[in-house]
Amino acid sequence: MRKLVLLAGLLVLTPVLAQIEPPDVPKVEDDGGAPRVYYAHSYDAQGWNLAGLGDLISVHVQNFGSLLKQTNDTCSAIVLFIDGVAVKGLQPISCDMAGGHVRYRLLRTPQSEAVWHMLLGSPTGYTRQVSISVGTTDQFSLASNVTGFQLEVIPRAKLFLFLGIFVAGGLVFLWLCQKRGLIRTGSVTVPVSKRPYSLSLFQMAFWFFLVVAAYVFIWMIAGELDTITDSVLALLGIGAGTALGASLIDKNKQPLAEQSSAAVPSEAGRPLETQGFLNDLLKDDTGSLSLHRFQLFVWTLVLGVIFCGSVYRGLTMPDFSATLLGLMGISSGTYLGFKVPEGKKASEGPATSLVGAVPPAGATPPSVQPFS
Repeated sequence: MRKLVLLAGLLVLTPVLAQIEPPDVPKVEDDGGAPRVYYAHSYDAQGWNLAGLGDLISVHVQNFGSLLKQTNDTCSAIVLFIDGVAVKGLQPISCDMAGGHVRYRLLRTPQSEAVWHMLLGSPTGYTRQVSISVGTTDQFSLASNVTGFQLEVIPRAKLFLFLGIFVAGGLVFLWLCQKRGLIRTGSVTVPVSKRPYSLSLFQMAFWFFLVVAAYVFIWMIAGELDTITDSVLALLGIGAGTALGASLIDKNKQPLAEQSSAAVPSEAGRPLETQGFLNDLLKDDTGSLSLHRFQLFVWTLVLGVIFCGSVYRGLTMPDFSATLLGLMGISSGTYLGFKVPEGKKASEGPATSLVGAVPPAGATPPSVQPFS
């Protein structure tokens, strides 16, 4: 597996690898005309026509001396083009005047991140067919016969590792949510597996799981580590703030329930035991579908789908607009606002009326004082 070799070791082996050539490499003599790319290959004997991030490739140019003259004999000024797009900031590691080769190690640079996102994003297979060329500037590339080079988009080994971790992590996450109360709330007297699910804890756990999975996916394909955006931090903050606010509201209702002489269904007017995942998340204490709960639940799922689509297409965490983040914040704020009175009547207990009240048997009736 090519990409598991350390970069330092690869650099040491570069002079040795550079001597390896495919057995069927074409030989094209210079004709004194314009430079032209006629062949490109990697240094993997099992796939000369395949390379990915971290791999070494060699680009063969007819009339290579003419190309160097255009750069004032400066090898580092030759720019690599993949699929017609310049990979800015990527300099050759060597030039071979005798063979007419220029060699590159396919690495990400700060200037080329957008290019790699475009080349590696929206993967439909392990590889993608691209064209290879070079140029003296990042604006124009040489004519090239290399149009079917295979760019490795997803390393097979890393993909299987990611899928294994994702599936195992998802199963453990679901088990914790269902059996260990990760997103449940309620009285400690009720068994964990029977406590009702919490909408605010679900939102917080939902964004946590998505962000972790997306972070690992981007690292696996593009090798990037600094991918968390301000929008992602805002979404995590909204989820954490909503969960914290809901917890504080429930705790503030607890004394009212304890002071009530009547039996109450829960700590804050909610059922003591779960009524099912969706019922717990979407229904209020009366058993009716709650609009503010439904709104928060739907917007969380919608933004989650958009988030996953953005990561898949561009290999980058999305930057949501302030309007979308504001909408999510309004949904969370509305949920917390309606949660304050939710279950209040149940917590306060039945109202007591003096009209028609009958004193218990044996009780001394209150004395009535005459008007003076």
